[in-house]
Amino acid sequence: MITRTADKVRALLTLLGPLGAGSQALLLRLIGRFGWQGVLTAGVVAVYAVARYRPAIAWLLTAWCVAAWMHTPREEDEEEPEAPAEKAGEEPFAEAPADALPGLLWALIGEAPGVHIKTLAAHLTAAAPDTPIDRPAVRAALTSRGIPLRGSVRDASGKVNEGVHRDDLECWEQALSGPSLDPHPGARGNPVATPLTSDVADAATAVATPPTAAD
Repeated sequence: MITRTADKVRALLTLLGPLGAGSQALLLRLIGRFGWQGVLTAGVVAVYAVARYRPAIAWLLTAWCVAAWMHTPREEDEEEPEAPAEKAGEEPFAEAPADALPGLLWALIGEAPGVHIKTLAAHLTAAAPDTPIDRPAVRAALTSRGIPLRGSVRDASGKVNEGVHRDDLECWEQALSGPSLDPHPGARGNPVATPLTSDVADAATAVATPPTAAD
């Protein structure tokens, strides 16, 4: 006897669960469409009809239950897609940002044999006046990357000073990425003018590529 009663209660709760959720969804939809005043007016009319005509109770309950079950949210709508589980102790892979200093060197070299350290320092300082960059900082940045330096390099103006030679820079890039597949190495003399970022300073500094001098 107790088992049968428990089964009936369990079945009733199983039915009332979707009915309650559907009733809530139906009520919210009616309020959103007709407003609180419209829903209250309909409720008053329904109560009056039930009080006046007793057989209307069964019809109203049946209609409400059918409408509520039709508005019951589906399980797949309630469940949110689970994010892929990450292994404990592992952080998501983050791609390292590309180094813009080699591109800036090529932009400053253009068609010249090379670029001076002081030219690179002056260009970076002009791009970020709040963070002045001196020659030792530029020299340290180049050395940390393994970019070769020469004591005598001729720049676009024909002057000779310490700097980076185009041949050394090209060999350095080939050592990093393997043999160059570019059949026109002279195209490096006319780099595309795109915004660059240099990490020579402590903070990232926006660097604009200077225009290449006309032949």
